[in-house]
Amino acid sequence: MRINKIRVSGFKSFCHPVNLQFKQNGITIIVGPNGCGKSNVVDAIRWVLGEQRVKNLRGSSMEEVIFAGSSFQKPSGMAEVTLTFSNPKGDTLDRFTDYTEIEISRRLYRSGESVYMINKTPVRLKDVRELFMDTGIGGTGYSIIEQGRVGEIVSAKPVERRTLIDDAAGIVKFRFKRETAEKRLDETTQNLLRVNDVLGALAEQEEGLREHVEKAEKYLEISNKSELLEKRHLSLSWHQAGVNEQKTQDLVSSHQQQQQDLQNEKSVVETEMESLKLEQTKREKTLGEQRENLFLKDQNIQNAENKRELENQNLQNVGEQLENFQTELEDQSQRLHDKKKEWSEVETKLSDINKSMVVMESELASIEDNRSEKNIALQKATEEFSTHQKRLLNLHTELTNQTNQKAFLEESLENLSERQNRLQDQEQLHKNQLNEVTLQVTDCEDRLENIVDHKNKLSVKLSELESHSKELNSRIIEKEKHLENLRYQNNTAQSRIESLQQIQSHYEGFKDSVKIFMQLMHDNPEKKRKFGVAGILADYISISSKELENLSQVMAEVLDWIVIERAKLLPQIELFCSENELGQLKFVALDRPASESNTTKISGVSLSNILKFERPLHEWGKKFFSRFYLLEEETNFWKEYENNWPNRPTEILSTSGIRISNDSISMGTVQSGSLGFLQRQQEISDTEKYTFELSEKIKKLELELDSLQKKYSSLKEEQEFNEEEYRKLEFSLLSGNKELEHHQLEERRMQQSVSQISQDSNNILKEINNSSFKESTAESQISSLGNERSELETKTEDLQEQINGLQSKLDSTAEKLLTLRVSLTEATEQQKNLMETNGRLQRDSSETSQRIAQLESAIAESNLKIKNSQKNILSIDQSFEGMLEERSKIKMILDEEILLHEQKNEQQTALIQKIQERQHLIDNTLTQSHQQSIKLTEFRIQREKFEEQLSEITEQKPEDILAEINIESADHSKMGQELRSLKARLNSMGAVNLAAPEEYEALQERINFLHTQSEDLQKAMEDLKATIKDINIESRRRFKEMFDQVNENFKSVFTTLFEGGEAQLLLTESEDLLSAGIEIMAQPPGKKLQNINLLSGGEKALTAISMLFAIFLVKPSPFCLLDEVDAPLDDVNVVRFNRLIKSLTQNAQFILITHNKKTMETGDILYGVTMEDPGISKTVSVEFQEAGRLIA
Repeated sequence: MRINKIRVSGFKSFCHPVNLQFKQNGITIIVGPNGCGKSNVVDAIRWVLGEQRVKNLRGSSMEEVIFAGSSFQKPSGMAEVTLTFSNPKGDTLDRFTDYTEIEISRRLYRSGESVYMINKTPVRLKDVRELFMDTGIGGTGYSIIEQGRVGEIVSAKPVERRTLIDDAAGIVKFRFKRETAEKRLDETTQNLLRVNDVLGALAEQEEGLREHVEKAEKYLEISNKSELLEKRHLSLSWHQAGVNEQKTQDLVSSHQQQQQDLQNEKSVVETEMESLKLEQTKREKTLGEQRENLFLKDQNIQNAENKRELENQNLQNVGEQLENFQTELEDQSQRLHDKKKEWSEVETKLSDINKSMVVMESELASIEDNRSEKNIALQKATEEFSTHQKRLLNLHTELTNQTNQKAFLEESLENLSERQNRLQDQEQLHKNQLNEVTLQVTDCEDRLENIVDHKNKLSVKLSELESHSKELNSRIIEKEKHLENLRYQNNTAQSRIESLQQIQSHYEGFKDSVKIFMQLMHDNPEKKRKFGVAGILADYISISSKELENLSQVMAEVLDWIVIERAKLLPQIELFCSENELGQLKFVALDRPASESNTTKISGVSLSNILKFERPLHEWGKKFFSRFYLLEEETNFWKEYENNWPNRPTEILSTSGIRISNDSISMGTVQSGSLGFLQRQQEISDTEKYTFELSEKIKKLELELDSLQKKYSSLKEEQEFNEEEYRKLEFSLLSGNKELEHHQLEERRMQQSVSQISQDSNNILKEINNSSFKESTAESQISSLGNERSELETKTEDLQEQINGLQSKLDSTAEKLLTLRVSLTEATEQQKNLMETNGRLQRDSSETSQRIAQLESAIAESNLKIKNSQKNILSIDQSFEGMLEERSKIKMILDEEILLHEQKNEQQTALIQKIQERQHLIDNTLTQSHQQSIKLTEFRIQREKFEEQLSEITEQKPEDILAEINIESADHSKMGQELRSLKARLNSMGAVNLAAPEEYEALQERINFLHTQSEDLQKAMEDLKATIKDINIESRRRFKEMFDQVNENFKSVFTTLFEGGEAQLLLTESEDLLSAGIEIMAQPPGKKLQNINLLSGGEKALTAISMLFAIFLVKPSPFCLLDEVDAPLDDVNVVRFNRLIKSLTQNAQFILITHNKKTMETGDILYGVTMEDPGISKTVSVEFQEAGRLIA
């Protein structure tokens, strides 16, 4: 694929449409002055290929790419660029292989609307990027290189450089696929977590519902058996009642005749009885008066005894109270004594602490003064040390001058000897050369020794950095694992919340009528608004799990009540429910507040204070639940129930599940699905709090991790720098050893030369001696100066030791100061604690004194009460004897009257006995007759009741049912007992959900569906993991192959551009090849091997270009656009650069933007960009025959 042409309209400075044709396999040159818009051609190509980063387009917003207008031209309404590629080989996506040309267009309007087109068909940005994926075209590709991009390659981090190799290796699409797969894997994991959460909730629901199903099936079985048995039992009861009715009728007639005969005998005896009764009436009146007098006397005596007993009881109570007061007075007195003793001890400790603090403060001031004196001494020694250092520097300068003077004398001797005798000159020359070689050998050895020493130190430092780096890395890994764990917990909690919210949104646990109604409201928001439906009561109530268990009987009834805004909407809602055939529903109207309880306050807690209500239910809930009271203790519960029965609140509840309402008492907790709604609401609230805490921990950990990573990056950079220094030292050591061998060889050769001509040097000994004398003088001065320098160095070392000693003492003093300050702080804290204890003891002593005064007052009051009670008892004893004498007289008269009355009573009793006997016989007869009449009525009612009960459960007649059984052999009692047992079993089963089997079947279907989903998700996760693994394997293989080829080409291209030298690409150390970075090592001719950052600007540019062309040789991109990359190159390097590009044009297409004339000469087509009008770019196409003239 090659660029055929480009059409630019309204893009940046290209106001009018501009067309540029490009050479297929050749070089197209674009030239023009600065600011004319040449680089806008590059931006246009980038933009049409899908560039989204405005920074790469040299702007601040995407709208800036549209022509903004000039002094003579209005702004454009849109920008459009069309890029046409020739496609002769069909080397593109499968769906474009049949096209000989592919046209890419992008259009942007000022409204922000953007359009991409391929062959004039609108497409997505993703389609455009897929078209050029792994071709080297793109933001990280190598087909478009500006001058700044060359610098980026040089300064980029190793990991950032590898993106070029990734593009060339064709693993960008694999990275995209891997990221997509990892994203899908994460989504699948989250979906699996949500499905598992829903399955967990449904499993709990299934377990509860399974019990309901078993209960319903058992209930139906017992119910059917009970119904059959009840029909037969009722029929037998109806038959037996009929038989008993006939027998009873015969007995009633017989009893009525016997009753009439007994009534006549009774009338005779009653006449005799009336006369005797009249006489006894008068006597009873007299007895009544006497008994009343005796009763009054007995009452007075009893009152006196009660009063005396009460006074004795009061006396005993006051005595016991007095003993208690005296005992407590002794305890309080002892406690006051103990407090005062403890107070005294605290005062002593406080005094000791204060004294200790004064001593420590004094010692602290003394040490501070000592420290100041040592600081002054240290400053004085430091100044003296500085003076000696300056003198040493001066001595070094004088010593150097003398040494130079000696060298000058040697040179003079050499010149003199050369003039005197050629042979002598030759001998002296060889000697000087030998001295120089010897100095070079020594210097080289010193340098090598310094290099080895520096290398060893650097090696130790690298080991320390490596150790610190590993430690930091392990901490980072540990933090990342912790962070990953926290994120996993957070994601799990979030999934749990979503699952619970999904369950809540379906109102799981509520009866079907509520579910269907709320679903209809959810599906029809307009209807929900019209009816004013605000939700259900459970949406606005908050309660803990423990309280919910205690209040289950009340909450299970009201949680599914539907809340509406206005009661007048109920007729419309009722019509809606009828139309949709909904079951029973209960509603709460917010404009009809609940009545508030006005009952007497009891020792319980109102539910209005236990429950929490959200608006708009707050006022209604407070009033409605004020009628319910919760009593925690069982004993108090029944006591309150008995004491407050007439004025009790509407409902009383206990923590054990007892509930008392107006007309019933119920016991036990209630199991209802609606209670689970509140439990899930509470779990959602608790989980949201938990996720908030996790989020805070994650933020904190991310900050810590970011700090550690920054430290780690800084440490790594320092480590890389030192490693680079270490490699340089190794290279220098290698070069130095070779240099030393060369100098040593030269030294041996010169020694042989000097030895051969030494015998011819005797005739110049005189001059040599003279020069030697002068040299000796210089040496003497050098020695003197050296001695003085040695003495100064000794003094300087002594001063250094003195300074070190003073510094050590200062450090020791600082440690003492720190210790004292810590001790002083601890003493201050202890002083504060003792003062607080002192204040507490004062308060306790004051309270104890007040209690002692109260007890003394109470004891005096009790003594006074004892004296008063003793006086009252004495007074009662004196009046008691008189009352006993008067009672005795009245009793004697009453006994006489009673004796006479009893005699008459005996006569009356005999008559009464006769009457009673007759009456008893009459009553028995009447009772028997009445009982038989009642039985007769009961049997008739029973027959009617049995017949009515039978009609309620079946349409069969009793006679028909009796025909089905053997009446003679049927055991009616046993049948009744069995029926009662069955009904008792049914009642003991409580509330039974008969729709449970259908609900269970639906739940099973949903669980099976979710299990299938879970298995599919797990399989999808395994497939995605396998896909990611395959992608990583293929990516590593491609990267390794591409890196090896590019590295070989890089060595070759580098040598070509630099005409020598060495270079190579190195992979940084990494556990995974896909995360390894790329280092560039370069050694231009005549220089040591070094990092690219140490090269000059031109060398950096050539090295970066070498890497780009090395990639290009392995995998050419459809085109290569170079924007002024030759700017930093000199003429020689430009020629090499042009020669290399020219050699690549056989299989590649190049577009060059340049100011260099030599580069212009290499082009096949040349375009000039100008601005005839300010702010508007135009292009000029020049025939290449005229190019030379224009350049000249």
